[in-house]
Amino acid sequence: MVLEERLLAPGPVPISPAVRTVMARPAVHHRSATFRAAFVRARSLLAEVLQVPGEDVLLLGGAGTTAFEAAFVACVPPGATVVAAHAGKFGERWAQLARRYGHHVTSVEAPWGSVLEPASVAAGLRAEPQAGVLTITHSETSTGTLHDLRAIAAAARAAAPDVLIVVDAVTSLAAAELRPREWDLDAVIAGSQKGLMLPPGLGFAWLSERAWARLPEAGRRHPAFTLDLHAERPRQRQGATGITPPVPLVLALEVALEQLLAFGVESWWWHKANLNAAVLAGLDALGCRAFAARPSPAVAAVWVPAGVEAAAVSQALLALGVRVGGGQDTFATRMLRPSVLGYVDAFDALAIVAAFERALHALALPVTVGAGVARFQRRLVDGV
Repeated sequence: MVLEERLLAPGPVPISPAVRTVMARPAVHHRSATFRAAFVRARSLLAEVLQVPGEDVLLLGGAGTTAFEAAFVACVPPGATVVAAHAGKFGERWAQLARRYGHHVTSVEAPWGSVLEPASVAAGLRAEPQAGVLTITHSETSTGTLHDLRAIAAAARAAAPDVLIVVDAVTSLAAAELRPREWDLDAVIAGSQKGLMLPPGLGFAWLSERAWARLPEAGRRHPAFTLDLHAERPRQRQGATGITPPVPLVLALEVALEQLLAFGVESWWWHKANLNAAVLAGLDALGCRAFAARPSPAVAAVWVPAGVEAAAVSQALLALGVRVGGGQDTFATRMLRPSVLGYVDAFDALAIVAAFERALHALALPVTVGAGVARFQRRLVDGV
């Protein structure tokens, strides 16, 4: 009997009892001193997690896509040329967004599952000397790939010193090493329902001082209203927002960030990478090979075994009370994407492998029951 569904997908993710408790408290007015103090503290803690202590990280009602669009509108003046580096669904989305705003877009592409090469990104920028912005997805959720953002940013800066580097960190924030200031990035965005262990509904945006200094004058901005980071920055420094924020999520964010910082951000990066590597090892023992050449610690994207479609495996997992992410676009029938994002420990991660074992066995596939679990344990405990 299944008592409740386990969310083991790359968002939404499991949340902690402390977060659930704070969200169940009586409503707080968004203009009250109580909320203002929580809002200011949450922004300060978020800057620490993002490795930019003391700098502005803006909180926006919406998803990571909302934050990306807001940062894009803030950074990219009308008519600017955009270079979009992508090797998956979400990187492609930013190219689509730029075209929607009327920009000339040059794409630097790599096949899904492979990594973006720093030299290719640099060559793309040199081919567009007027390019003002480079967009890139750090952890490509659709493929489970972690791109070498540090190396890519260094190559991009060498090829085009003045380009603004705008980064989608939706599934890398609080999951993989991310150092915006050290890596000389210009905008980093994320959302609440991934590594920060919250329900959906908050987007986050950080801009470098170079990006803020380059913002177009007021009369030349895009006609943004709710996405106007120019207006939002001074308000948020005072503990307020331009529009009504999702108050329970902000209060919960403060609690979730306190938990994460108590664990230690770098320790958390290692914890997620170790769990994800163990899941991939366990699934590999069941014939589910890794999809990504360089796996992200946020997503264990795998091919399902030959002879079965991903939808059948997904349904068998749901019958066991486990929900994972599915593949996208042309890989929808062959890929599944379990995840250890969120409030997940080693036994939750083990449940992914155990559920796959049972699901594949129920589908009459040639798996040895216990093989995946044993491989998971060896990788987690012994590191091999």
